[in-house]
Parts: sequence; structure tokens; C-alpha cells
Amino acid sequence: MKILHLIYDHINNPWIGGGGAVRAYEINKRLAMKGHEILTISGKYPDAENYEEDNLRFNFLGSDKNYILSVFSYVFKAIQYLKKHAYDFDIVIEDFAPWNPVFSSFFHKNVILQLHHKEGRNILRKYFILGLPFYLIEMFYPKLFSNIITVSNKTRDNFRVNSAVIPNGISEVLLYEKSLNHDYIAYIGRIDIYNKGLDVLLTAVKNIKIKILIAGKGKDENKLTKKIKNLNITNIHFIGFLAENKKVSFISKAKFLIMPSRFEGQGIVALEAASMGKPVIVSDIPELRWVVEAGFGISFKSEDATDLAEKINFLLQRDDLITEMGKRGIEYAKQFTWDRIAEKYEHYLLSLHNKFSHAENLSLKQR
Repeated sequence: MKILHLIYDHINNPWIGGGGAVRAYEINKRLAMKGHEILTISGKYPDAENYEEDNLRFNFLGSDKNYILSVFSYVFKAIQYLKKHAYDFDIVIEDFAPWNPVFSSFFHKNVILQLHHKEGRNILRKYFILGLPFYLIEMFYPKLFSNIITVSNKTRDNFRVNSAVIPNGISEVLLYEKSLNHDYIAYIGRIDIYNKGLDVLLTAVKNIKIKILIAGKGKDENKLTKKIKNLNITNIHFIGFLAENKKVSFISKAKFLIMPSRFEGQGIVALEAASMGKPVIVSDIPELRWVVEAGFGISFKSEDATDLAEKINFLLQRDDLITEMGKRGIEYAKQFTWDRIAEKYEHYLLSLHNKFSHAENLSLKQR
């Protein structure tokens, strides 16, 4: 198949670089190895240049001047590209975010919308009246699509859509990474203070007697370092973006991880932590409930820094529980290797492609 994948984010994008980009890369890489031709179109960022990996091509559209201009120019350029080239491909996949809908269903019959998480009223809480257009886009845009993939049952239920549920995954090699306990607690992910609840984390750890290391990249890096300095928190350190090998080492050596998110999709970081035998403290949002149900994490009341501090102190005093939850995490993560996820993804694409082809052939015979 020839596949066009439209996703603003990319694994090297300094403004985002989130789980959706990791998912797109890991799955598409495996599909390309099976002979499918894939073009991924993403938003431009500083120093972004088109490149190829075997049958996997990457093109970048829009402006690289700043994040906001990049997002909106990507939409305009992607729509232009679809007008000219949509039918050069068998299937078009669009990863949805309310900030950059490209209306792919208007340009091709065989389109799949991929949904990661619903922001809902958080858009209005964060942006007030300026967020209303994006709130409405998120509410109504998925109704334009007949074929939808969601990363979890909860995401499907939040959007109230019929969808195939294909979760995120982890690299199988992580299951064999040796777990070591060092003297720090870790956060790793996108540096988006509000979405990821990093303001809650900073407040919670002011009196915690252990190092807290924050790793990642994103649009709020400068804001985060200023907050740490202004709060005069000496035990918390922002260490920036980590390459894949350093990320693995960083997670494997932590005592446990914290995900204080206000909202999430499925949470690839939680799966990666589980695969390396690391417990995770998560906010009690529905999207992360599976971490607790799977037995390798505990939750705190979302946005409640006092409760988060209590849960951190509780786990620090329970090395036996850390070890036990780590074992459960490894067993759980074995179900979610990227190889398995890619097979399920390919099966879904092929079934739709066959259905589309059959419908087209039937239509031609009836003319």
C-alpha cells in the first residue's frame, strides 16, 4: 500500500516531540520494512529537512519561525498538499489535534482519523474564550470520519465514536534492560507545564528528601527553569532532552516515575517504565487508571500537590512494594511490543484497503 500519514508532531520537534510522534515513527518504520510505501507529513521546526529511511519518507511543511506559526502554517500547507496529491495514495491517515485539523476526509475516500486523547474543557480552562473554536473543533470534527483508530477504550469513550482500539507500545529490548535503583525520582515527557501537571509536581516535591530529575523537551522549557528558580527548590533539576539510549538508562536507574498529567492519551512513558520494572505514580485521571489496575502504579488526586507528596513519601518507604510493582509492570508490558502493535495496525489498514477496493470495483461494475 501507499500510505500518506499526516501528523503535525515529529520525534525531533523541539516544541512537542510527544507520544503521538513516537507511535507514528515506530509503527510506520515496521510497516515500511514490510514493503509499504509511507510518506509522513509533519509541521516544520528549526533545522527540519525532508529525509528518507528505506520506504519511509518524511516531509515537513509550514514555517519554522515559532510554534504557533508552525502549527497554523502546517494546516494551510497540508491542505494544499492534499488537494494536489491525496489520490497518489491508497490510504490517508490523519492524527488529530484540535489545533491543526487538515480536513483530509474532504480530499480522499479512504481516510482514517487517529485519536490520542480528548482535552475537552481543559481547553477552555487553559485558553478561556480564545479556546472556544478549538473546543468546538474537538467536539465535532471526528464526526466527519467513518474510520477511526483510538489508542485506548477510554479515548474511544471520551470521543463517543466507534473505533478500532490499537494501543501504544514499547520496544521489546526494554524488557531485558537491567533495573537499578538510584537516588532519584524521574519525570520524562513533554515539557508542557499545564497539560503534564508539572506545576503540581513542583509544589509537591518542595519538602521531599530525594532528588527529582525532569527530562524532556517542549515549549515550556524556559518557563519550567524559571519556576524552579523562583520557588527555590534545590532538590529538583531539569536535565533537558535525552537521546534514546540515555532515556533508557535514565528510566532504568530511577526509583520510580511520576506522571502528574491533567490529561493523557494512553501514556507511552508509563508502558516504558513498566517494561523496565519501574512503578509509576499517576494522577487519577481516567486515561491513566489502567496503570493502577495493571498493578504497577498508584494514583493521587489530580491537581492535588499535597496528596502527590503523600504518595511519593509512601512509596519511598516501601522498597518491597517498589520491587513487587516492578515485576507486575514487566509482565504487563510484554503484551505491548511495537512489533505486535504494528501487526495489529497493518491488519486494520489492509482490511480497510480491501473493503475500499471492493466498494470501488462494485461501483465500476454498476456503471
